[in-house]
Amino acid sequence: MLKLSHSELSRLLLLACSFCLLASCSDSSDTPVPADVVDDGSDGGSDDGSSGGSGDDAGDTSGAPQGVLVVSGDGDSTEVQNTISWSLNPDATDYTVYWDNAPGVTEDSSVVVPAVDTTRYVVHSDADVVAGSDYYYRVQATVADAATPLSDEVSGVPQLSITANQLNDVAWNGVDTLVAVGDRGVIIASPNGTADPWMNVATADAPQQLTGVTWESVNSQFLVVGAGNTVLTGDGANWARQDLSNLAVSSNLQDVTWLGDRYIAVGNNGAIITSNADGTSWVAQDAGPDVGNTSFNAVETNGDRIVVIGGNGTVLSSVDAVTWELQPGLGNNNLNDITWDGSQYLIAGSNDTVLTSVDGLTWTAHIPGTSDINFVAVTQWDDGLPATPVIGIVGSSGTLVLGPENDPGVFVPTGTNEQLGGMTWVDGGDAPGYFVIVGNDGTVLTARYE
Repeated sequence: MLKLSHSELSRLLLLACSFCLLASCSDSSDTPVPADVVDDGSDGGSDDGSSGGSGDDAGDTSGAPQGVLVVSGDGDSTEVQNTISWSLNPDATDYTVYWDNAPGVTEDSSVVVPAVDTTRYVVHSDADVVAGSDYYYRVQATVADAATPLSDEVSGVPQLSITANQLNDVAWNGVDTLVAVGDRGVIIASPNGTADPWMNVATADAPQQLTGVTWESVNSQFLVVGAGNTVLTGDGANWARQDLSNLAVSSNLQDVTWLGDRYIAVGNNGAIITSNADGTSWVAQDAGPDVGNTSFNAVETNGDRIVVIGGNGTVLSSVDAVTWELQPGLGNNNLNDITWDGSQYLIAGSNDTVLTSVDGLTWTAHIPGTSDINFVAVTQWDDGLPATPVIGIVGSSGTLVLGPENDPGVFVPTGTNEQLGGMTWVDGGDAPGYFVIVGNDGTVLTARYE
């Protein structure tokens, strides 16, 4: 899991600039690292004993590697792994990662060594790493032939996926249930996505592709949307399919969100539909003649204004979900997902597109620091915003970028080259919160802040 305080994120962004963090991911370009390069870090091998370095085990991390992150999980439904990364120090000649199954990692702990001395990540997998188990890591660099102190300790808990189907979205109920949905009617759930395994909770009533899921506390229910006007409501284990036969057109619904008193869902061919208070009855809304053939991909609200996004740079906004205004001039890239973080909207899309707006009307383009990435999803906070929300975006080639609005954001190696397509935040309460990320080939990942 990713272990980083909110204040440290700002420091990490500065390190990204000063150490050319994004460019160093591939040692020669700012293109995100493909999985075959990430796997070069380790085949899961380790050995016991000390490296003989002079690092400080007592907790002094002055001069130690910074920005140490862990992304945990199952990148292709075959095995679990932890991907440990850190900010690259241009003066370091090599790195060693120490690990243990319990807190208190020292230089006497087991080690996993990157195959490339000057890389900034390593993948820990194979027999050493078991689903649902805790792993703790500290990183040490060699600078001028001397070992630095060990970094702050980070931890990860990988969990195995139970499907090879594409997963398209994931939501959290704020207490004890994560739900992820995907192709061929796949619905899986877990109490946390870490210590407890994922379970099959699909319903035979919905064999279609399922593309979006949200949670809201007024009705205390998840709502899932998908192909053929599919709408399911449920508690994460039991589902009821809603009857939308009153609608004149059957659409492939792509996304859904809660407006405070009703739901709104969007889909292909300009589909916008809204519900009654509990999602059991739906009516179609007219988006206007200029967008009748547009695929709407996502919808979000800040409580006052609703924003719908879609193909070819399409952005619509409304204050009542009935009358819509088309916003011109936002380019031709596909806009795939949108979120509201309490102070701004953020849109993620194809060709490295990142746009922000404080009002949903005027938009600013950003440079996330990637190259030719199709961003598919952005962090959702289904159970409410945390005190200090951090935006992450995910997409093709296993790409994860934190703070993409910061020009650039922080590229985080995930250990997979699968496309990532859904992302939510789990508020840990007294424990640190974490991201849950899903994607192609049953990918399920977690990344924690501490």
